[in-house]
Amino acid sequence: MNREAVSSGISLLNFDETLKKQRLLRGYPVEWIDFSDLRSCQGYCSAESLRIIQDRLSARKYRHVTLIGNGNYHYVTYVLLSEIRQPFSLILFDHHTDLVQSGDLPFLSCGSWVSIALRTLPLLSRVVIIGAEAINGRRPASGIPGNVTVISEQEIRRLSTVQVVRAIRSVLPDQPVYISVDKDVLDRDHAVTNWDQGSMTLQQLLDVIRELLRIRQLAGLDICGELPLSPVDHLSDDRARVLKKNEIANKAIVDLLLAG
Repeated sequence: MNREAVSSGISLLNFDETLKKQRLLRGYPVEWIDFSDLRSCQGYCSAESLRIIQDRLSARKYRHVTLIGNGNYHYVTYVLLSEIRQPFSLILFDHHTDLVQSGDLPFLSCGSWVSIALRTLPLLSRVVIIGAEAINGRRPASGIPGNVTVISEQEIRRLSTVQVVRAIRSVLPDQPVYISVDKDVLDRDHAVTNWDQGSMTLQQLLDVIRELLRIRQLAGLDICGELPLSPVDHLSDDRARVLKKNEIANKAIVDLLLAG
């Protein structure tokens, strides 16, 4: 498969219908990959569901940009990282570190997938987590592995884009980066999720990603953090505004990667 074909469209994963109403995403070639039939996969993923996810993703056409859906399925990033065949670093925009140490394969969860990736993916050299909630104004948690750097939400508030990128660059090996965005890193003016959220603006997020693309080759990018909505919710004007915020944020990130 040539690089142009891989990079020209987006893969949309349907676990929970949260992306189905986002019509702005259809401006690019779109490939839907359906997982709505899976069980034992929300928050935690069973071995059988993980195998099915791996099989269906391996057959997809568009591998450059993937929209996952609700943050409860953020562990799918682990599967996407496992497909990379060269040394790389992970840049994770997230209000949580997802570094819970309990559990191991095949028991992935949305809270432990980063720690499992560090233990089981030998080509993953370094992880930089941006926007995680700090505890008492300090690093988000004790026991952060040596190959993980956390730039906390509090630091993001006082640093310029140039300073953030400089801090990232100072710890990054000279190798491709994979970018994973959980929109719970954003303030509620720019996205609404079902998790507690940070205070980063959409423009800050875009500016940092743009600078990262300038200094490093991109191995891939994914986005999660959709808000689950019931059929009744879709009839609410307030919920419609929430959906539009998330849709606009998703499109802005995709545009940055694929426009032009």
